[in-house]
Amino acid sequence: MIKILQKALLASVVCCWGFSCYSENIFGNTENAASEAYNWTMNNLLPAQSGLTVEGVFHRYTLTKDATKDATVAITNKKVGSDEYIYEYVDDWNKIPGGTKVAYDAVPSLLGNLFGDGEIKVKGDGSLSDVTILYHYKFDPCAVPLSDPSCPGFNDAMLKYLLDNNLIDSEPDVNDPFYDEWVQFQLDQKAEQEEELASEEEPEEELEEEISIEDMLSVANAAEQIANPEQQLAMMEQLSAAGTLDAYSKITIDGGVYEETIVLDGGEIKDNYRAFRSLSQDKLHDEIVRSQFKE
Repeated sequence: MIKILQKALLASVVCCWGFSCYSENIFGNTENAASEAYNWTMNNLLPAQSGLTVEGVFHRYTLTKDATKDATVAITNKKVGSDEYIYEYVDDWNKIPGGTKVAYDAVPSLLGNLFGDGEIKVKGDGSLSDVTILYHYKFDPCAVPLSDPSCPGFNDAMLKYLLDNNLIDSEPDVNDPFYDEWVQFQLDQKAEQEEELASEEEPEEELEEEISIEDMLSVANAAEQIANPEQQLAMMEQLSAAGTLDAYSKITIDGGVYEETIVLDGGEIKDNYRAFRSLSQDKLHDEIVRSQFKE
């Protein structure tokens, strides 16, 4: 059964069987990175999605300081595996009174897996409070086509996966991470094939039925068979086997049931002489008309 499914998958991929593909970017924001401390790790903030990018950083904080003092506030993230910053944002509060700052810093798409430890800190005289740091991110759920059978390129990716893991002609491991998706894909494809075959066969069956009925009722090309003595004899035998019509032709009705009830005034019927005269005139008129056409 497994080998049959494998071959069906290979055939469907090679033949480029179509099915509806859907892919859409998903946007979101992390929770407040500075809710517990002014330094944090990114491990549990960003979703574990392939191809996720950070699109911007929202920040809100309150700085308490003397207007005569100098201070700067910096929001930073180190690059994973490096002491350099992948993200750095600095506010200059030199010689101005403290206050609350709210802003959104849009950045070019940066891969989320490059974002290391983050921090907000004051350099100079001042203190922070009410800090909120949110990372705005974007990812494509179909960045890895094998993540969902509805993703564009799923067929090609599945075929490559099977080839790379030598699963075309061998039994796959049920513990394979894509085993369920693979089997479900095959079941869906098989169901679609059966529906298409059923839809194609139904009109043909109806056509065959109509033709058979027409053949039964058709009298075309039947003259020779009717003229054939053997066919006539066979027809007579079939008619005689169907029963006789005597039961219908020998039924009689007793006339004694119906009695004459007509009564004439005067007791007799007299001839209509006026009608006789009219008929005589009509005959004479007819003879005169016909005589005009005789030679």
